[in-house]
Amino acid sequence: MRSFGPVVVELMQQQDGGELPADPVREVGDAFARLAGDFLARADELDGHTADSRTIEGTDGAR
Repeated sequence: MRSFGPVVVELMQQQDGGELPADPVREVGDAFARLAGDFLARADELDGHTADSRTIEGTDGAR
């Protein structure tokens, strides 16, 4: 994932009448969900847990 600044600027430039289109919003949301999953998996590794012991709500499970 790129840094957040350019992603937000690009997303905001895609506004249509002040509304954001669903596809780019979904793409950013999916990227954040994957990033959150990676952070949680790393925290579990640091705690000595397996990644399979945690269920991440709201993601499609893709890594």
